[in-house]
Amino acid sequence: MKINSTEIKNLEPLKTLAISHIGDYAGICGAFEKLAAWAEANNLWAAAPKMAGVYHDHPEDVPADKLRSEACLEDLSGIEPGEGMKHYNISGGKYFVMQVAVTMAEYNEAWNKVYIILHEQGYEIDTRDHYELYISCVGDTQDADAPWIVELRIPVK
Repeated sequence: MKINSTEIKNLEPLKTLAISHIGDYAGICGAFEKLAAWAEANNLWAAAPKMAGVYHDHPEDVPADKLRSEACLEDLSGIEPGEGMKHYNISGGKYFVMQVAVTMAEYNEAWNKVYIILHEQGYEIDTRDHYELYISCVGDTQDADAPWIVELRIPVK
């Protein structure tokens, strides 16, 4: 894992189309695959929408089989959601944004690190959406060892 940058940003809410996932956060991949296939079938990739993962619960506080998350695709088209999907607005406001380069195996390490940095720097975490925004993949998106450029976005007061 490599940290590229950290900064405080005032973010606009992000309108998305989402598929909800209940269970271990590692299992959200299936929801992302379904969302990506739907976007492909509806010719949505030409507009270059970003994808995001929203994580509602802290894994230390909630059993893994009850964790709630959303696989999200930025809604640039105004299209109606497909079956099993919904409109979901990711909250805006003041966020601590840490951009990282991570492989699939390093996501947990990155999330742990962002909360350590927030604590060390004395930020008070807010209850709005905690999420990761996928910027790009360096290599084959199907390769678990290909590094992704991702922004971990944590709301702060």
